[in-house]
Amino acid sequence: MNLATLDNLAVNHRCWLQRCSTLAKVLFAAAVLTFLLTTMSLPFIAGLAALLLVIALSNRLPLAVLLPLALIPMIFAGIFAFSIRDWTVGLTVIGRAGTAALIAAEVFMTTAPVHLLGLISAPMPEIFGELIYFTYRSLFLLAGSLDNTLKAVRLRRGTEKFSFARVRATAQVYGMTLVRAWDMAGRQYDLLRLRGLGQGLKISRDWHLRSSDLILLAAILLIGMGWYFV
Repeated sequence: MNLATLDNLAVNHRCWLQRCSTLAKVLFAAAVLTFLLTTMSLPFIAGLAALLLVIALSNRLPLAVLLPLALIPMIFAGIFAFSIRDWTVGLTVIGRAGTAALIAAEVFMTTAPVHLLGLISAPMPEIFGELIYFTYRSLFLLAGSLDNTLKAVRLRRGTEKFSFARVRATAQVYGMTLVRAWDMAGRQYDLLRLRGLGQGLKISRDWHLRSSDLILLAAILLIGMGWYFV
């Protein structure tokens, strides 16, 4: 799974969550994270995670993409939890990590990047919004270049086991990637200048709430009641 997969889902996957405004989804995610970080109730965290899974299933989000995104933070949180003698606190840390990753993944999988970038950059000067957009575009190009080069190294080395030659070849790949990043930055800058960099690039700013947002607002109210009474 890579950035291109998330980008493709965000733009092309049709579901009710995608029809919600970017503002409503960001507010929903912020509310979930706030409730999550201010509770120590394991039943509440489990219920919140279950609700997010129901939302994912109702939007037909691919679990093969969603669950690994939640599992990775849980693994790192689990490593930290082993150092805590109180198993309740350890499970709380793991649950918070997985649930936070779930809501973040659902927002990224159902929101076009230009909408998120527009909302994030709205309170900033235009040049900062353009730099965020430039960085986002560069990540895709660098990731693609690195992936293709690593594949070429693996094909050339075949099934060769660990060796210093393989380590050296991998190090050279990352070194070349840094050189390409520097070269690409110059070319991308020239390209974006032609497209209006410094003159206000067209980044979508989705401020208006919609009727479909009522579902998310109702969910915030439901979660808030659960947080208050648990």
